[in-house]
Amino acid sequence: MTAHIRDTYVLVLDTAMHACSVGLFSRGDQAITTHFSVSDPMTRGHQERIGPLVAEAIEQCGIQPAQIERIGVTLGPGSFTGLRVGLSFAKGLASGLSVPLHGFSTLEALAGAVCLKNRRRLAAYEAGRGQVYVQYVGADNVASPPQAVGLEGLSRLGHVYDPEIITGSGAALLATVFPQAESVGTALPDMSAMASLCFERPSDFTDLTPLYMREADAKVSDKAVIRFDF
Repeated sequence: MTAHIRDTYVLVLDTAMHACSVGLFSRGDQAITTHFSVSDPMTRGHQERIGPLVAEAIEQCGIQPAQIERIGVTLGPGSFTGLRVGLSFAKGLASGLSVPLHGFSTLEALAGAVCLKNRRRLAAYEAGRGQVYVQYVGADNVASPPQAVGLEGLSRLGHVYDPEIITGSGAALLATVFPQAESVGTALPDMSAMASLCFERPSDFTDLTPLYMREADAKVSDKAVIRFDF
């Protein structure tokens, strides 16, 4: 008789795009099982929603927080404030539970959906200010580094990449560049893709450096410091 393999639980989080997303997955004898996967659309308020959503995931799954063995979080690109909320929360939770934390590009998580695996795909995020963030993932599921491209430079991507699929909020902008590619309009990172990477390739995602891609709107003032001496 084959011994039962104890289930391993992974919690994944994304607040870098316009939603607060939480997923809880396990892997045991069989394939990865989805216990909870919810994305609440929002442009602000992630810090108030993420804690209750994680608590809801754990309660619905019927496990104790200590049973979570890995945590995954998106590092951007996306909203500056949103990704900071998710990363800070994930770091605190991982530290409290003494478990490894893994970081993922939002674009790689977009391109990692099961239905897209083993195909050449280009994930694109419409970043505003005339920019699109793109990341290419080959049929071998290995991703190239993400890059920011101006709208005037999108046509040059046709000389660099050969995707079968384009996906993400910026997919429509790339349709004329890659007319032969299928367009999949998914706008949010795939929670199950992040869980799969946590299970299958954890050592590849230990770098937790945020992917801002451009400077924040709010900058430290370069004016002289005003002092009040009383």
